[in-house]
Amino acid sequence: MSTSFGLSFQPPAYAPRPEAEIEAEFELDLNAPDIFPPDSDGAPPLRMTKGARASTNADGITDQALRETIANPEDIEPDAAGQGRLRLRRGSMIVVVARDGMILSVRDRKGRRRN
Repeated sequence: MSTSFGLSFQPPAYAPRPEAEIEAEFELDLNAPDIFPPDSDGAPPLRMTKGARASTNADGITDQALRETIANPEDIEPDAAGQGRLRLRRGSMIVVVARDGMILSVRDRKGRRRN
């Protein structure tokens, strides 16, 4: 016994929107407040994962040092994890960034005392 089900896809009905409504929505988008407000120094905030933020706080790395590494790296190479990630190196600091600019990890290889 053979049973076949035929499901037909019905797209939603298309209703054209008035031009005035589209322009009003566009103006609202333009005048909307920023999702990521600038820092106190006027620079846009750094977007980073929780782990990257925790490592910068633990190592005492400032946002300014991260910005300098991202803006002027001494060495750029693809990250071993792939997927468009880049490894930026400046001095002893290594910052891994995603394709969209999100900071994924931060390492500072300064000599530290171990207890």
